[in-house]
Amino acid sequence: MIDISQSGVSRRWFLGAIGSAGALAGCRAIPFACCDRPLLRFGVVSDVHVRLADNGETLDEGYDTSTFEKTLAYYRDMGVDAVVIAGDMADTGLFGELKAVADAWFKVFPNDRAPDGRKVERVFVYGNHDAYGLRMGGRVYKSESDLRREALEVDPQRTWDACFHEEWKQFFVKNVKGFDFYCSHWAPGIWCNGFAEVGCSGCWEAFREKMRAADPDWPFFYVQHPHPRETVYGKGAWGADDGSASDLLSPFPQAVAFSGHSHEPLCNERAMWRGSFTSVATGSLRYLAAGSLWNRIRTAGYENGVCNFYLPGVVRADRPKYTAKYDAPKMMPEETSRFDIRVGQLVSVYEDRIEFAKREFMSGLDIGVPWVVERPARARSLYSFAREAVPAQFPAGAALAAVRTKAKTRGMEPKGGLVVASEELPALKLEFPAATEGGCVAEYEISAASGKGGRWTTRICAIGGLYPRAHANFSKGVVATVPFADIPAGAKAVSVTPLDSFGNRGRPLTASL
Repeated sequence: MIDISQSGVSRRWFLGAIGSAGALAGCRAIPFACCDRPLLRFGVVSDVHVRLADNGETLDEGYDTSTFEKTLAYYRDMGVDAVVIAGDMADTGLFGELKAVADAWFKVFPNDRAPDGRKVERVFVYGNHDAYGLRMGGRVYKSESDLRREALEVDPQRTWDACFHEEWKQFFVKNVKGFDFYCSHWAPGIWCNGFAEVGCSGCWEAFREKMRAADPDWPFFYVQHPHPRETVYGKGAWGADDGSASDLLSPFPQAVAFSGHSHEPLCNERAMWRGSFTSVATGSLRYLAAGSLWNRIRTAGYENGVCNFYLPGVVRADRPKYTAKYDAPKMMPEETSRFDIRVGQLVSVYEDRIEFAKREFMSGLDIGVPWVVERPARARSLYSFAREAVPAQFPAGAALAAVRTKAKTRGMEPKGGLVVASEELPALKLEFPAATEGGCVAEYEISAASGKGGRWTTRICAIGGLYPRAHANFSKGVVATVPFADIPAGAKAVSVTPLDSFGNRGRPLTASL
């Protein structure tokens, strides 16, 4: 057992964080005082991804501002002093998309004011999609002159002023009720590489001196689109920057950084990192991609993460119609493999702590209990959550049902690639209850092995365990359908094992084949 007091993580904060996926998901929780008033309260979202339709006059269906307006209205009703957007407002980097975001803001906060007349501060930064207008806007604007007029990256000062009526600066600081927010826009025209993003380079020169003069007992906040390197989700995570933000913030234990970009869910326990400073991933308001972190890519069949996308030009020799080495025919039930969960945070700063409440805005329900960080902050060694975490377990008496059947694969029509038609294939249908005991289940591993050494493994995201209140149907059970051809010849059983965000394994359920 790790001595938490020696690791620098208070018992109070530790229990609050380890309960982050929620008591209803089988995670530990602890009550906190609720009678004191916050010194500061603000909303945090990212990856809004508003998109113009190809006609350039309306918003694309499914990429409009309806959820964003609902999110802003919730923050308004909770009495926030500011709202943070950590990048990717305009899906294809066009003026009309950013203008739609601004119109939604001013609809909920006219003249940047709450209904009681209080100023509500906008703390918005560009992400990579906001800076991609010249690359992606050609689907709407066919002439070069029209595209250059509408692409945000061509003249960010003009377009930002037209939408938000304030001067655009790549690096800026806003003070809200005595708390500083240091903000870095993604640099215009910089492409995304996923592992060492350079869109925030230059923040050191812009912010270091002012940060050095800050009160070490008074928190300040930092906002950029990519994750500070080697913080949330661990070393090598997709969506991390080139290290400049981590270098900037490391001397300041009172710093709290917010970042988006990876589209991971807030129920992933590794979305909160405590080290020389605090780093918090924001989740996303559009196309959440659980399991998409490239340092954790799964083997064939991981359907509800990044591997659900077709990669043109990279095919398997044994299945030329499907994709790369970690892909497989897509036949999971729709409710298991496809989901649209849109999440954000409500951050409350108190005299003795900072609370990060997590919410799913499609359902309007909270996700578990808040993360809690004590004040004043101090430098600490890395948290020991992985060693302290209690593995998720299936409830007593749980059983796995495995039935041979047939299932249709989903067709795909990727841009620039082969059209993949739907077809019916032999399949194995698995049914099992959600792992609601012990710790927080993040995913289920499905595996089968033959006596000759052949082994097949796939994983599915535990939507039900992670979002039990927002998606109550998943908390009752899970249905998974996998291609029977992937199971090794001679295998006599199939197993399902619950895993938490750190890879800790619960006891498996097994069924005969």
